Amino acid sequence: MTRQSLLLVSFSVLLALPALAKKKAVPAAPPIAEEPAVDISEVKDKLQILGDGKQHYIVVDPWGEPHKHLYYGDGKRFHALRVITTSREGKTAWRRTFWEPRVDAPWKGGVGLRQGKYEAQCGERATELQPLPAEEQAKMLASATFHGPLWKHRAYALARDNKGTYYYVDRPREPDNSKAFRLFSGPRGNLKPLRMTNVVSDSQGDIFTTKKGELRLVLDKKRPVWFAGKKETELVGLPIEDNAMMIYTDLGVYAGQRLGTPCDDLM
Repeated sequence: MTRQSLLLVSFSVLLALPALAKKKAVPAAPPIAEEPAVDISEVKDKLQILGDGKQHYIVVDPWGEPHKHLYYGDGKRFHALRVITTSREGKTAWRRTFWEPRVDAPWKGGVGLRQGKYEAQCGERATELQPLPAEEQAKMLASATFHGPLWKHRAYALARDNKGTYYYVDRPREPDNSKAFRLFSGPRGNLKPLRMTNVVSDSQGDIFTTKKGELRLVLDKKRPVWFAGKKETELVGLPIEDNAMMIYTDLGVYAGQRLGTPCDDLM
């Protein structure tokens, strides 16, 4: 290569350096945190695995502490169920209802033993379960992992206007005082998330601000209001408890998401 050619190549590299400097390396995606495991060692020999023959399993300590050690999973990974109510008749029958907002009555989300038969109830459907053989159960318990509840959010507020536009707010279940609110808005079945820029939450109510203050949801204790610029729309506040089933089914916010209960598969 001639001296002139070398000079041209060097000059070209120098010209390219500013453009290269402007390109920033794409940061690697943060690693997904592994859920901490639940220790079942103290009750491992008391647990019973019930299956429907289709790789859906419920693990329970049937005669132990009624609000502990009830899990659902695929045989490899199990998540704890939030137990709501329990009942027991000596050593012949027991029943536990678990948190399941997609049913219209609490008893329609439960599992139990009655008249010698195990059964899971999800809505109107009852699914008979069978205990796993001892050898198969021991193998599954030795290899499976157990974790806390899969579903991490709780409904916080719900309102709508007189044209059918809904405003829904949720937040993480833990910690109890979490301010990591999420706001969704839209017609029933098609609510979309709105990115919030500021949150005010105190004893008098809540103010959720989006898009640099142009959009605001004010959940006053007496008068919820939606502001779009200078336009004010009065809303009707809807009790969470009375509308849980709609929130988790018809509203569309959680469409396609698993809650980690047997009713994900047995409804």
